[in-house]
Amino acid sequence: MSFARPDFLLLFLPLAAIIIALYLLRMRRKNFMVPATFLWPAKTEEIRANALFQRLKPSWLLFLQLLALTAIVAGFARPQFAQRGLAGETTVIVLDSSASMGATDVLPSRFSDAKALAREAIQAARPGDQIALIEAGPVPRVIFPLGNDAARQTSALDAIKGTDAEADVGEALRLASAVVANRDGARLVLLSDGDFEPIKDFSAGKAAVVYRKIGIGGTNIAIEALGVSDTTRGRQLYAGLKNYGGQPWETSLSLYADGKVVDSVRLKVAAHSTVGHTIAAPAGARLYEAKIDPQDVLKADDYAAISSDPTASLRVLMVGKPDPFLERALALDPRVTLDKAAELPPDGGSTYDVVVFDGVPAQPTASRGTLILGDAGTSNFVAASGVDKSPKFLRSETSPIMKGVDLNGVFIDNAQRVTASGDAEVIARSATGPLIIVQSKPNRRQLYVAFSPLESDFPLQVAFPIFIANALDFLGGTAGNGPLVVASGRPFATPAQKAASIQTPDGGKTDLAIVNGLATVRETRNVGNYTLTTDGKSRPVVATLRSPRESDVAPVAQLALGNRAVKSTQSPLRFADYWRPLAVLALLVLAGEWWLFARRS
Repeated sequence: MSFARPDFLLLFLPLAAIIIALYLLRMRRKNFMVPATFLWPAKTEEIRANALFQRLKPSWLLFLQLLALTAIVAGFARPQFAQRGLAGETTVIVLDSSASMGATDVLPSRFSDAKALAREAIQAARPGDQIALIEAGPVPRVIFPLGNDAARQTSALDAIKGTDAEADVGEALRLASAVVANRDGARLVLLSDGDFEPIKDFSAGKAAVVYRKIGIGGTNIAIEALGVSDTTRGRQLYAGLKNYGGQPWETSLSLYADGKVVDSVRLKVAAHSTVGHTIAAPAGARLYEAKIDPQDVLKADDYAAISSDPTASLRVLMVGKPDPFLERALALDPRVTLDKAAELPPDGGSTYDVVVFDGVPAQPTASRGTLILGDAGTSNFVAASGVDKSPKFLRSETSPIMKGVDLNGVFIDNAQRVTASGDAEVIARSATGPLIIVQSKPNRRQLYVAFSPLESDFPLQVAFPIFIANALDFLGGTAGNGPLVVASGRPFATPAQKAASIQTPDGGKTDLAIVNGLATVRETRNVGNYTLTTDGKSRPVVATLRSPRESDVAPVAQLALGNRAVKSTQSPLRFADYWRPLAVLALLVLAGEWWLFARRS
């Protein structure tokens, strides 16, 4: 046992001395003449010498008062007992539900083990403790806020299911920190295997961070790559496997075209190595799939799929300063794989379908589509001649890019004053000049916007994601109605007017809300085949996981959180205060002392 404030114990001596002094002092009374003293036998001692002090006599009242004082002083000193446990008086548990937490090196899985630890912490909480739970999934969410209703909390915990997706653990920790950062003695408990990106922008405030590592490691083989291309030898299908374990492994690889097996082979993969396999693929197939059966610890990366439609996937490079609004709008398109860079690569972005310049001078690119926002640079279809301050939108022309986009009321701080070349088309104007210009040539399309989104309130308007979706359709090509391959767990939007729903691999069906002509899908949290239905038309959706970080299932013993390193702790110490029982004891003793005094009186 220890004391959080041992200095309060020093108060016992002066306070006890005061109580004892009161028992040494005699009461000074006035003299009265009485007929005889035998009428007051209990008071005969008070007619003796009326000195200031008297000899201390044993007294139960004195003993009880000193006992009550001892309990009160000890309570203020806050006695503490060290205990083992994840939870403290105020605790936010962050539960990692990413794909790697589905590894079975800990039976039945890492995620189940993490849920069991969270359940133990909830059930071991004392009446005054408060616990909250946040799921660190593709989109972090609060499962229950701070409280101490163990039955309700356990029920909410049991309802959580793991995902086959990457998790945003950093955002989940920042959300947890916002809940308890200003509370003394608060604790953030992360239940995870540590397989996520380093977290740079994070501060726990006054809260202590506890990291409990889940998992022991094991062999895992993943489908690292799956692609199809048309060559001089015909259509070729390529699959690449990677062994993330320390031992060589052998597995079977099966390749499918529109659900039919086209090849099956046994492959040996050396430790920490990659092996590839290429075959001639049927030219008319719309969906190619790959499956392996390695009997490893993670199943989510044993399946991959790819669509043969060239517009079914778009590699987009965003050049410029960070713009979370634009990034979020681009990510809503299920076809987009987004990369970011401060400047254009030397090859002109030849490996990308669309290059986006946001607030930086545009340059010639080698991609088939270019989106320029705010600075025409060296563009060959737009010439800049100055700056317009706060231009007002005037009108827009009939164009697929402007379908569902209303710029009325959009505030623009600064816009370039530009003129368009002869083969370019102005599709939106302000009172002082063009706002949006397009140019379409064979295998080459460009779209120019005279202002950067961050220099306007356009990103705050409902028209902004619609405009970005229309722009991607124009620059990269309108997606067909064939199978749609998406990253598991990643939300995406799809056009819909009347009704939209999605059927999950287990047969469940979820109706989707439609806002401004778009339905957002957030239900593809697991690898498998889904069916998306919009306005009576159905389309297959295939969710896959291809994430080297999730496939590398070796648990991490030390995390980088902000500017500090946090090591895994098996079961941290917790110092529990016991001032409340001492306060109750003091009240009981004082009640007994009052009863004894009243009885003697």
